[in-house]
Amino acid sequence: MPFDPSDEDQDRYAGYGLAPFPDPRDAEINFYLAGVRAVGAEEVQAAITEVSVRGRQVLLAYAERSASIAVRNNVPDRLIRALIALVIGGLTQNALEALMRTALVEDAARRLRAEPADVFAAAADLVGEMGAFALKLWLGRRPEDRTPEVMGFTVTGDGLTFRYEWAGDVAQ
Repeated sequence: MPFDPSDEDQDRYAGYGLAPFPDPRDAEINFYLAGVRAVGAEEVQAAITEVSVRGRQVLLAYAERSASIAVRNNVPDRLIRALIALVIGGLTQNALEALMRTALVEDAARRLRAEPADVFAAAADLVGEMGAFALKLWLGRRPEDRTPEVMGFTVTGDGLTFRYEWAGDVAQ
C-alpha cells in the first residue's frame, strides 16, 4: 500500500517511529519521497498544501529514522530525503517537531563527514523557495542550539545499532 500524506487516518503507521530497523514502511515512504524529489519544488509545495496532521507525524518519524539509517548504513543521500520529509512535515511553518528532527539530520551529516551546509543546499535545490528558506534559517541558528541533545534526543549504539532516540524535554 503506498504512503499517502494527505490521509487523515495513517493507522498503519502507528508505532512506526519506534519500530526496529529495517521496517517495510520505510520503503513505502522512500518511494513516495522519490516521486516528490523527481518532480521537484512544485510537488513539494503541493504536498505541503495537502499533508494531513497525521501525515506530518509520519514524515517526521521517517526523517528521524532516516537520520539513524544514514549513519548506520553510511548513506548520506538518505539525509536529502529526510530534509524533504521535514519540509513537508512542518519545517516551513517552523514547527517545533520538525525543528527537533532537523538537528538529527545535521548531526548525521557530520557523523558521515559530510558538510551539513552542502547537504542542506542539495535539499534546498529540490524543495522550492519556502523550503529553501526554512533550511537556510536552520543553519543560521547558533551551533549550540542545533544539537540533538538540546532538541531532546540522545544517541544509542554504534555501527549497525546506531539510533537517535527521544530522551526528554527540549532544552530551549
